[in-house]
Amino acid sequence: MAAIVVSYSQLSRVFWTIMLVPWCSLAGCAPPAPGAGSPESLAVTRGALVRRHLLTGEIEAVETSRIKVPQTRDHRLLIERIVADGSTVAEGDTVLEFDNSSFTANLDQQRTAVQRSQRTLLQVRAAGEARLREAEAAVERARIALAKAELDASVPASVRSRYEHRTFELALTKAAANHDKALADLRSAATSVEAETRVAEEQHSKAARELAVAEETLASLVLKAPRSGIVVVDQNPWEDRKFQVGDTAFPGWTVLGIPDLGRLRVRATLSDVDDGALEIGLPARCTPDIEPRLVLDGVITEITPIAREQRIFSERRGFDVTVDLPGASPPVLLVPGMSVRVEVDQVSPSSLLIPRASLDLSHQPPRALLDDGSWAEVELGECSATRCILLGGLDEGSALRSLAGWSP
Repeated sequence: MAAIVVSYSQLSRVFWTIMLVPWCSLAGCAPPAPGAGSPESLAVTRGALVRRHLLTGEIEAVETSRIKVPQTRDHRLLIERIVADGSTVAEGDTVLEFDNSSFTANLDQQRTAVQRSQRTLLQVRAAGEARLREAEAAVERARIALAKAELDASVPASVRSRYEHRTFELALTKAAANHDKALADLRSAATSVEAETRVAEEQHSKAARELAVAEETLASLVLKAPRSGIVVVDQNPWEDRKFQVGDTAFPGWTVLGIPDLGRLRVRATLSDVDDGALEIGLPARCTPDIEPRLVLDGVITEITPIAREQRIFSERRGFDVTVDLPGASPPVLLVPGMSVRVEVDQVSPSSLLIPRASLDLSHQPPRALLDDGSWAEVELGECSATRCILLGGLDEGSALRSLAGWSP
């Protein structure tokens, strides 16, 4: 019973505390807030101004095996199958397929054309061979006739009549002409057969080449993984999202990538309004969104000289900033595409610094609120979120007040 009484008393005190706190705050019994009664005291100090730039970026691999849309006679291809983003694949696995209906439609016709041209070539060769054999036979017959005519004409004119001798001489002349004509016909037939055969061979080669190109194109529509690893699906520039089944892609576009996870870097974006704020060689701290407690040290190695659109048809422009991560492998698995926050500090040489809380920047020239309530015009340099470089108007150690809560 005693234990129950004590517990009830504690609950009662908590209840009344909760009920009285709002009433006490309204009645003015709450303790005064810091600086509510008197302005905060500040001063001009000497030190280095630190300007912190926050950039957004993502992890990317230094080396990536990219899988691109093949070059075909069509200017665009339809994605029929694609592996899921982040899938683990082995070398040789099918990772991307395009619609091949427009290529398979004429494939049978092209194969038929190859067979037809092959038959035509065989027929032309056979017909040409027959023509050559016939022309060669005609030459042989003419040669025999010429030999017989030469033999008949070789008989002396004294052993036969003049008429007979003249007849054999005319027969020899005719046989010689027929032999020459047969030789000319043989040469002409050989040239004609060679030309016809060459044309038929070229037509057959052309049909075979077209079929080979069609089959090669058909095979190129099925893309294999060139290496083992994790697949990263690229962004569709027309849709502002990753590629998916049914999307149209153009030759040369990168659809997939298999990165080398052993070498990573960060690709961040610097807004075009901050042109010149960063420079190559500055250290950077990279924090993956997946692990906010993890900080990766990096170095800015590249800044593009020209700002580009952040996405298609966007009016926002920015500079690509490359941050190398030369440190050891992180304790968590980082995959290209993961978002990263990048912090870059610019430290200026030591100079006089004045807190922005004491500055009236709406006044021209700017002025500072002194500790005695008076104003002093100042000349300012670069500023961070909390302080500005003081170029003139006050000395080191000058006492200031904050404008917050101050009234004249």
